[in-house]
Amino acid sequence: MRSEKSDKTSEVRQMGRQTTVSEASLLLREIAGTRAAGESIKGVLNRLHRKLVDWSPGRVRDVWYADARVRLRAEEVEQLRALAKPRDAGTDDELTELRTRIARLERLLEAASAPLDREGAARNGLGRREMG
Repeated sequence: MRSEKSDKTSEVRQMGRQTTVSEASLLLREIAGTRAAGESIKGVLNRLHRKLVDWSPGRVRDVWYADARVRLRAEEVEQLRALAKPRDAGTDDELTELRTRIARLERLLEAASAPLDREGAARNGLGRREMG
C-alpha cells in the first residue's frame, strides 16, 4: 500500500528527471549545430557519438529524442554543457578574428593601391601636379 506522500515524491522525481532529459536533448541539438544539406538525423547522431566517446549510439539517440526512460548522471549533463559552451564563445572569437583579418586586408589593399595609382597616372601622361 502506497501513501500519498510517496506518490507525490515519485511525481516530483519524474518531473525533475524529465526536465534534465529535456535540457540534455536541447544541449545535444546545440552541440550538433545545423545539419548539412542532405545530412540525415542518423548522420547527425553519428557525428554526436564521435564527440561523446563514452556514450553508446543508443544513448545518444535516446537523449536526442528525450526518452522519458533515460536516467542521466550529473557528469553527463556537465559534459554536454561544457561541449555546448565553447560554441558560443567560439562565435565571438571567430567574429573578432574575422574583423581583424578584414582590417588587415583593407590596410594591405590601401598600401598596394597607392603606388599603382601613381604608376597608372605616369603611364597616362599625367604629372604629379595634374594628379592632385
